Amino acid sequence: MGVFEILIAWFALSLTGALAPGPLTAAVVMQSSKHGRLHGILPMVGHAIVELGIIAAIILSVQAITLTPLTIDLLVGFGGIIIILFGFLALRDYRYREVIQKEEEPSKATTSSVIEATAHGAAVSILSPYFLIWWFGVGLANVTMLVGTLQLGVGTVFLAGVLIYVTHVSTDFLYGAVLTLGTDAASKKAKIGDINWVSVFIGVVQIALGVWFVILAAPGLFFAFS
Repeated sequence: MGVFEILIAWFALSLTGALAPGPLTAAVVMQSSKHGRLHGILPMVGHAIVELGIIAAIILSVQAITLTPLTIDLLVGFGGIIIILFGFLALRDYRYREVIQKEEEPSKATTSSVIEATAHGAAVSILSPYFLIWWFGVGLANVTMLVGTLQLGVGTVFLAGVLIYVTHVSTDFLYGAVLTLGTDAASKKAKIGDINWVSVFIGVVQIALGVWFVILAAPGLFFAFS
């Protein structure tokens, strides 16, 4: 699989991760409601800062690993399994639950509110076990795949990390911008009847991509252990 295909798959995975309802989405909606729509993008800034540290840790871990074809297949296969599990978690919330929120007049933004909103996004990211598992399962697999594909020698791991980070963060800020500029409309889950079709779509896409990763890794693992 080429660099372009890996990044396309990673973009799709990152987008489904961003769209999944969770504490970061709640933070964006809350900050938008408290201080105005544009203020709500700040939790994504805090989130992106934390992810920069995560990517740095992944780069160091990949550099410490001898990237034999078997190692790459093991990491890609593990990442695929993690993606599939997250897909099933998304499908578990296939029913729509309506949330009634009290509307409040946004207060004026201040320096302290900017710091608070940014820290809010960082905190909900650091304290989420799903966030860490997702990154070290799925992120590690994608960095490893890029390293194996690029084959550029010195600096390959760093380049792969930059590509993974920029692609992923672009989906976070894209979703954050849509959500914070139209909090009332964008924060509501799409529904027909009582089915949450956003969660269904996210689950199906993640499972499909996870199965694809496992299929990619399977031949190498089969021949290595047969």
